[in-house]
Amino acid sequence: MNIHPTPPAPWYKQPWLWFILSPLIAVFIYASVFIYIAVTTSDGIVKEDIYKVARGTSIDTSKAEAASQLGLKARLDFDTVTGDINLRLSGALTTFPQTLKLNIIHPTHQKFDQILTLRSVDGKGIYSGSLNAGLIGKRYLSLSPTDDSWGLRQEITPPYTERLSFTLSAQ
Repeated sequence: MNIHPTPPAPWYKQPWLWFILSPLIAVFIYASVFIYIAVTTSDGIVKEDIYKVARGTSIDTSKAEAASQLGLKARLDFDTVTGDINLRLSGALTTFPQTLKLNIIHPTHQKFDQILTLRSVDGKGIYSGSLNAGLIGKRYLSLSPTDDSWGLRQEITPPYTERLSFTLSAQ
């Protein structure tokens, strides 16, 4: 007959201790991972003509005003199956540029942006190019010459069909 009771289990074998400590340990691990991600990655920059001045912000509208003075408009046609882009630029330009920059901008993350070069087909305002990737979600289109002397913008939203047409104007 044993008169001594069974000794208690060591502290690390107590179930209530692990029941209380496991959420705290999980929070510490998750917080460490999130802090690492926040420090090592950068936020995507949204492309806009916005810059900080002292404690406020200013929006540069000079490109849109220049496009408006020239009466520029562009008709943009996408073929989402083949990725072909056709653009018809109209306005009071004396000579049409040989190339145009088309930025397809994701609203929140820079890694989904596409910067395309459209080349003149006939020298009279017709341009062509091709998409790097498909269009998914809301996008902003920004068209400008290589010298950035003017700019046209348009916001596009899904659903995207096989053939898409948009009109870009000075905004």
